[in-house]
Amino acid sequence: MPAITETIDETTVGDLDGHRVPMGNMTTGSYTLPDGSTATGTICSLAITEGPGVFVGLGSEVVVGGRTWRVVAIEKTRGEPGSVTLQRQD
Repeated sequence: MPAITETIDETTVGDLDGHRVPMGNMTTGSYTLPDGSTATGTICSLAITEGPGVFVGLGSEVVVGGRTWRVVAIEKTRGEPGSVTLQRQD
């Protein structure tokens, strides 16, 4: 079975298994990886209905609707909208 991925464009609303996930602006900053360590790089904010909004970056994970999603790509070109791609971890 192919991996399930979803790309959300900057300042739009994505759909992760039927759950609306708004994405805010992108910037550079720190974020937490699954092992608890901290990384620095391009980040975006995701508004999650199960809790407070989170900042995610490459390799970080977020739980939406009881499923874990990993950031597998994050792209930002100066002056243009960016995007984040998440892959469901089954």
